[in-house]
Amino acid sequence: MRTFWTFFFFATIFCSSHAKTDNLLDGADLGYGEYLSGECVTCHSKDGVDKGIPAINGLDAEVFASIMHAYKIGDMDHPVMMMVASRLDEEQIASLAVYFAAMPDAN
Repeated sequence: MRTFWTFFFFATIFCSSHAKTDNLLDGADLGYGEYLSGECVTCHSKDGVDKGIPAINGLDAEVFASIMHAYKIGDMDHPVMMMVASRLDEEQIASLAVYFAAMPDAN
């Protein structure tokens, strides 16, 4: 299932007509990402299990950051994720991306 979601998000993001930043992971800080992750794991399983809400543990950092930017600018439509992403700055997105990429997935 993770492969499907990764492919789906990759395809959605990279087929988008909006310009992307040069380096989505600039300013990333693993510790800061861990600090910020509390809101994420309220819905996304902390142990990486997909129970109807996509698991984000172990997701490639650039894919994660691309997805969050797509929610932030409205290229991907999900009211909750758009609200969450709209409150995050570039450094926060990058930090969350490297934190969740470092987390083991459930597979």
